[in-house]
Amino acid sequence: MVTASSAETDSGSTGPPTPDSSRDDAALDHDEASTDTVMQSPSTKLPALIVLGLAVFLALVGIIGSVVASGSTPTYQQRTVTLPDGSKVTMTGATIPLRGLIGNGEPPGDIIGNLGLPKESTVYGTISGDKGAAQFDRTARLTSPLAAQQIIDAFRTALPKTGWQVIYVGGAPQGSPGSKEVLAKRGSGDGFYWEAGVVVAPTAADGTTSFTIELLQLPDGG
Repeated sequence: MVTASSAETDSGSTGPPTPDSSRDDAALDHDEASTDTVMQSPSTKLPALIVLGLAVFLALVGIIGSVVASGSTPTYQQRTVTLPDGSKVTMTGATIPLRGLIGNGEPPGDIIGNLGLPKESTVYGTISGDKGAAQFDRTARLTSPLAAQQIIDAFRTALPKTGWQVIYVGGAPQGSPGSKEVLAKRGSGDGFYWEAGVVVAPTAADGTTSFTIELLQLPDGG
């Protein structure tokens, strides 16, 4: 026979179950993990943004540095020059005809862009005196249907009009016998003076004249 006390004891054992503390702890851990994930997600993007911003900044610095280093090449404006005998010679900028001399940003834009030559001239060769290992010193070989004296007078007249200082006109110590030379120099934004030397040979029997243009970077301010 079951006693009253025993019944009370059994009924107490069949009451509502107590909360499962292990399930509550698991739920709490899941919520905390979710919170950590939400809180950390913005921070994971910051390094990527910093790297991207740094890459853009370095690219801009490179572009600006390139523009500053190369400088701008002015457009040669001297279309014709009037020679002492009253005749006229058509001139053209040297940037395109003498492009075979240009390398690694030299000669600077304010040098090659302010140099002209008779338009009828034809370049048939170049000489690299610096071999890429010293201050710039390169020469172009040209021919022209103009007479030797016309070429001399054209350079002597045109060079001062674009900022060159003519420092010598006379017999050439180099070149074929009877050659004449026009020598001029000009300061550049690169901090150096540059020299242009034009050596003109006597006109050949076929009426053509050979000449050279040497561009030289002068050391120590010229």
